[in-house]
Amino acid sequence: MLDQKLQTFLTVVELRSYTLAAQALHITQPAVSQHIRKLEEHYGAQLIDFTGHQLALTRAGELMYRYATFQAANEHRLLEQLNQSAQTLRVGATLSIADYYLPPLLAPFLAQSFRPLALHVGNTEGMLSACIRGELDCALIEGIFYDNDFCSHIFHTARFLPVAAASHPLSQKEHRLTDLFSYPLILREPGSGTRAILENRLFQAGCSPQSFSSVLECGSFRMIKELLKATHAVSFMYEQVAAQEVACGTLTYLHLSDWQILRPLYFVYPRHSMSHKACQNFYDECLCPK
Repeated sequence: MLDQKLQTFLTVVELRSYTLAAQALHITQPAVSQHIRKLEEHYGAQLIDFTGHQLALTRAGELMYRYATFQAANEHRLLEQLNQSAQTLRVGATLSIADYYLPPLLAPFLAQSFRPLALHVGNTEGMLSACIRGELDCALIEGIFYDNDFCSHIFHTARFLPVAAASHPLSQKEHRLTDLFSYPLILREPGSGTRAILENRLFQAGCSPQSFSSVLECGSFRMIKELLKATHAVSFMYEQVAAQEVACGTLTYLHLSDWQILRPLYFVYPRHSMSHKACQNFYDECLCPK
């Protein structure tokens, strides 16, 4: 049973108000304040700050929030298991992985397994947050994650490449990254692992997406590839995402002398999850390199 003080803390953080938390929990506001104070006394750290009359978490508060969220998710999962209703493994995957890497791995698993599976697709940030909240049991991601919170396995390593139309002025010959800056850039939405990898690499080179002539954000790889075919724009994606179009001759991987990125694709699940064993079994049976 989740400690009442932790439940109060979670409610305060989610509603950003002691008053609203008291109303939601059907207790008095002084009781809410007492629960938070008891937590702070027990752990010897301030959890909540009211700088500028706005509720904000301290560093200790952020750690407590992650801990309490895990506890609440495990409580919910435990009740499901006790009621024998937790039969479905909830798996998240980023767009690149779900559409271009997962199907050939998943097909043999489904052919020989009768265990229910629920697949959800989103960006890296969304998948990780859903795992923390207990809405997903595990996820396949391509971006950066907080390793202390998750167990992880690398299930594939992929090249991350610049892509453009086969007729692009920079196709066929080798160039440098700065040569691309004269052209528009199409990139994924904020929270995307693909975007985070690109922005980190550009930062290391002393530039940013704004170094390109213009920037277009797009959450669909299908649309990105269609726009690349029809324009002189460039984009960056994992090799398999554009493999079919490159094979057909409509897109090409641009060759840059100063660009070489090989990135791991990760399978992750919360370190202290009640579904730890089921997640590990899924990896062993479906994703583990043979």
